[in-house]
Amino acid sequence: MDVFEHQGRAVAFDRAGSGAPVVFLHNAGTQRHIWDDQVSALQRDHEVFALDLPGYGQSEQPADGYRLADYVRMLGAFLAAHRLADVVLVGNCLGSATSLGYAMEHPDRVSALVLINPLTWDTVSSGQSAGLAWADARLPLAPLARRLALPGPAVSLIVGNQLGARGRRQDLQHSPRLRAHWSDRGRLQALHGLVQDFPAYAAFDRFTPPPGFPPICTLWGQQNRILSARAGARLARRLHAHPAVELPDCGHLPMVEDPDKVTAVITDFLATTGRAHVPKAVGGS
Repeated sequence: MDVFEHQGRAVAFDRAGSGAPVVFLHNAGTQRHIWDDQVSALQRDHEVFALDLPGYGQSEQPADGYRLADYVRMLGAFLAAHRLADVVLVGNCLGSATSLGYAMEHPDRVSALVLINPLTWDTVSSGQSAGLAWADARLPLAPLARRLALPGPAVSLIVGNQLGARGRRQDLQHSPRLRAHWSDRGRLQALHGLVQDFPAYAAFDRFTPPPGFPPICTLWGQQNRILSARAGARLARRLHAHPAVELPDCGHLPMVEDPDKVTAVITDFLATTGRAHVPKAVGGS
């Protein structure tokens, strides 16, 4: 594990391989090791980074909160610190939103985007968890979120709810890398902060990529209970995503539920874009 310091707080990440850079960003509630299978495959041809977003995994809680703008700013600082440009960004849910938010601000620094279950206002408000999100956005839950440590059975329910039929058949609700850190005291604070900032994610539902924008691949688990795959299909059309892949028996965590398929989608997409080339340094050669 390596550590990147951002605003005086540690951001944990793994780094492997060499070649054109690929950065993996996880969804809310998980951590960087959900990408282990993809990192293992892509490091043969790429320099691969997998980050724990601030407030998750082994990263410290952020100094300035959990807004989308904070995560985008952190990603920009990370890429600048490691002198990475022409980078491929691969994200899930919050990680997808962070990736797309950064690319909207700096399209010239991104070579391609793989957006898995991207979080937008439409995808969350149309999903099965919309009622819970509505309640959390309106109730004074921040003090509880800071103090609460979830018991094991609750963690199993939360993780299981993120899985499709394929993941449940594999009993992944008991997978250590999916359960990791859910029981840490105060970890719910990041989720609470995310919900408070949901209106900011509506910007993605209004965005149409201009000419020259980095190519986009989207990937959805059709059995996603957290976000709406139907809304995701609308988003894919607006983003001109190609390919727009749907996995019929996966949920919110397809990179773990069907790792070979997800890895194949990513590698095939990068092979066809023709833009995953040797990185140039930010701010000069």
